[in-house]
Amino acid sequence: MNNTPSEQERVFREWMRAQVTENGVRKYTDNVIISYSYSLRTACHKMVPQVAGNLFAICELGTFDDTYRKIISAKDYDEVNRENGNGAFGVALRLYQSFLKDGGVVNTPQVENDFFARNKSTTYTEFRGKESNYEEVPMKPVQMIFYGAPGTGKSYRVSKILEQEYPDPVERNKHTRRMIFHPTYKYEDFVGSIKPLMSLDKPLDYFYSAGPFTALLKDAFNHPAEKYYLIIEEINRGDSPAIFGDLFQLLDRQENGKSRYVIMNVDVANFMARDPNLKRLFSDGKIWLPANFNILATMNTADENIFVLDSAFKRRFALEYVPIEFQVVPEQWKKDYEVFAGTTQLMDLFRGSELEARARDMYNKGTLQRNWPTFAKMVNYLIDIVNLQTVGANSDAMQKIAENKKLGPFFVSDEELTQPDKFINKVIFYLKQDVFTFSDHYMIDSYEEIYLKFLENKGDIFELLVYKPDQI
Repeated sequence: MNNTPSEQERVFREWMRAQVTENGVRKYTDNVIISYSYSLRTACHKMVPQVAGNLFAICELGTFDDTYRKIISAKDYDEVNRENGNGAFGVALRLYQSFLKDGGVVNTPQVENDFFARNKSTTYTEFRGKESNYEEVPMKPVQMIFYGAPGTGKSYRVSKILEQEYPDPVERNKHTRRMIFHPTYKYEDFVGSIKPLMSLDKPLDYFYSAGPFTALLKDAFNHPAEKYYLIIEEINRGDSPAIFGDLFQLLDRQENGKSRYVIMNVDVANFMARDPNLKRLFSDGKIWLPANFNILATMNTADENIFVLDSAFKRRFALEYVPIEFQVVPEQWKKDYEVFAGTTQLMDLFRGSELEARARDMYNKGTLQRNWPTFAKMVNYLIDIVNLQTVGANSDAMQKIAENKKLGPFFVSDEELTQPDKFINKVIFYLKQDVFTFSDHYMIDSYEEIYLKFLENKGDIFELLVYKPDQI
């Protein structure tokens, strides 16, 4: 052999890749090959005195045998071997010796791997191509998008489904993956990608980092009788067709719940095949969704202008509208918090205004109170009134308010209800900035004036909703 050290290393790596078990399974992963090659190239430089340099410069078996004896006899060999991959150097020496002895023939005997055996780690040699014990369990998968106005309880609906399926929080967490789509979220974040890895013991290496979709898919295949849920919050805040990419084809399901079509995705298939129980199942590089893989998503219809879900994408999901229902509001949220305080009876406050009829109806039902449900309902009813007034209007100032701008019961939190400044900064700013933007009847003062009046001067916040046409 007259190879240069770099050529010799390349041949050695090819030789290692060619080593297979009797079942045709590779004995050494690419990461292991990189680790052993790095040891042969650099470990001797750490010995004092230095016995040799780059061992790939030695291409003759006799010369290497002499060098090998000197290396293992050196007083600091054990220390260098331990520090260099915790024994990887010793294994690499014996492998390289077998390589030279065999002259590059692929049927060289396997070298006993003390390093992996001593640390009880799983090696690629244990992945002996077991027949997959996977059996599809037919079931009806769920692919659903809950949509509605902000704060209607879409995530609450999803949580209830999960709690019903898995009452135990530990089991629930084990069977779910949750993420939020956003404008910079990509296919690589969702599915996975190859990323660089550097350590003190290895040169630059690369590994496949599985995204939440791929990680959950593997769990689903390993436990086909158990249901797994992929939760996507704000699915329309990201470019969903681009994020799903080729996985879009998998969303069509058969009667038994399995994907109607399979796709070639070598990266995902190889990741799955690293599991010995799934190796045979994904040996051809194809993937699909099993029946126990479910997708639950939420969509805030107030954000429809960020990314539009095309009809082909939505057709593969069941859509469920989440209406505005204040019956689901926690009881403590119905209290008369400080932010809603005032000295005037609400019925008197709304008398003669556009909300009088609505206020009287609520008064008769005993629900007209200085609390969050009353305030939010009045805002929503006011939006309906404004929209009716815009019918046939020619003025540019009279524009309809989108229905999804209405206030849902969970638009606020406990903290925002109990602290007036947080409520005004959250709710009133939203109404001024996004809802009544073009109104010439409601919230016509600047936000600064509104803020000072109702926070510092303790004004009645319900007065923001009062407009009496007969007084103009």
